[in-house]
Amino acid sequence: MAETAQENRQADDLRLVRAVLDGDREAFGDLVARYQGLVAGVAWRYGSRRDDVEDAVSEVMIKAYRNLHQYRPDHPFSTWLYRLAVNHVLDLARRSKKEKLRAEMPEQLADGAPSAGEGMETRERAELLRQALREIDPRHRQVIFLVYVEGMRVDDAARALGLPEGTVKTRLMRGRDAIRKILERRHPGHFGA
Repeated sequence: MAETAQENRQADDLRLVRAVLDGDREAFGDLVARYQGLVAGVAWRYGSRRDDVEDAVSEVMIKAYRNLHQYRPDHPFSTWLYRLAVNHVLDLARRSKKEKLRAEMPEQLADGAPSAGEGMETRERAELLRQALREIDPRHRQVIFLVYVEGMRVDDAARALGLPEGTVKTRLMRGRDAIRKILERRHPGHFGA
């Protein structure tokens, strides 16, 4: 059933893309409405300051509109847009070399605030995890974001990053291992050693 919903969304995206390419500018507004949250999430997770996220969304959407003719429908539109957003945000970070590349974790690993019933220990463990994620290799952090935070399948993450699927799997494994080692070394009482 989820496959059908995903296929329907992809078919609708393709219909909208074709409408835009045929001159219907309003159809692009539907794509923007559908995917501006995804682009904002990319900008935030890859280190854009809160004040700059809205600008990044606008800039990425303008790039998407201008380059829509390059989109190939053999992959989901969301994957193509995600890659465009990642490239844009990383280019901005490279241009501002006076600041270190900030790949800050969002305040919460998943969307939404924690429920009132979550205990202090759960919040502390989440913060320890975020701290460990900040310290691992950015390539590993990138695939962990895509798969575990964004919820992408490994093959979609591989396409979004332009990498072989095996490379993404290896980076996931190495990233998880690096996080585990950091947590066990620093906090053996919380995570066991």
